[in-house]
Amino acid sequence: MQTVQGYRILWTGVGAQLARDVPFSAICWSTLEPIRRRLLSLFGEKGNAASVLGANFSAGFVAGSIAAAATCPLDVAKTRRQIEKDPSRALNMTTRQTLVEVWRTGGIKGLFTGVGPRVGRAGPSVGIVVSFYEVVKYILHERHKSS
Repeated sequence: MQTVQGYRILWTGVGAQLARDVPFSAICWSTLEPIRRRLLSLFGEKGNAASVLGANFSAGFVAGSIAAAATCPLDVAKTRRQIEKDPSRALNMTTRQTLVEVWRTGGIKGLFTGVGPRVGRAGPSVGIVVSFYEVVKYILHERHKSS
């Protein structure tokens, strides 16, 4: 039984991780495309690799920042579950229970602990990933067009 609990403890917080990542992705990708389209429309047909890069980085930065801020309470719950020192408590905690506990002890401020660093990491990260992907796609498309 001790061995099973030892392996289970390795997965502590995976439910909270998924509860955070699924809404993060939904918010991020659903806001990214409208922002990206709007920014790219400002350049019209005169767009080049630099304008594609700027528009995609900006859209990714904004979408990632919004998603990170909105899902911060779930990130707090995930972190709390992962750093719980009592193994039996860690195995029996749920994301909902953790959120309620954070709310009771810290209120809204507790739920959004670390929102600045989270947004500061997620915004640029999403911006870099999206812009790199879109610039490579743009360059390959332009090469294919001219061949």
